[in-house]
Amino acid sequence: MVIPSGKFFTSLLVVFLIILQGCAAKKNSTSEIKIGLHIDAVLEFVVEYPLQWQKDRRLEYGRREGEIRWSHPEQGETLLQVTSHFRKYQTDEQELGLALKEHSGLTETMREQVELPAGEAWHVSGQATQQQVEIYLLLKPGRAYSIVLKTSPENFSDYDKLMTKIVHSFQVLAQ
Repeated sequence: MVIPSGKFFTSLLVVFLIILQGCAAKKNSTSEIKIGLHIDAVLEFVVEYPLQWQKDRRLEYGRREGEIRWSHPEQGETLLQVTSHFRKYQTDEQELGLALKEHSGLTETMREQVELPAGEAWHVSGQATQQQVEIYLLLKPGRAYSIVLKTSPENFSDYDKLMTKIVHSFQVLAQ
């Protein structure tokens, strides 16, 4: 058995520290955000979320309705929100109108229907008072789910990949 010399370990340690320092110096991009998995039996969904963001769970007790909010720890204007409630209307258009009322002053820049792993959804983007807003609304029999990202217009492009990852991770637990 050959035991490497102390120079080898010293060299290895120096290389490791240089690599580690280079990693620490990188700008914190959304591709480096650690992701967690939120499973919510009460609100009937599973979704990935930014693990280091602050979570706030708001339920309407006795009704199995509510929302989960994740806020960026350093950018107070950046908020990810997932809402689950029983459908109030029979038609998808009425339910979409109700969801959009939650965002007062929203000027839509895009509205489309998209296919996600969880099913067909409405995708709406727009601007509200000093905020860029992106909304995905999934309508299931008896229940509506919305996934919303709000941030400042100048930071919005930083979260495009993160929002795509979150929306594609979303799954409904019961149907």
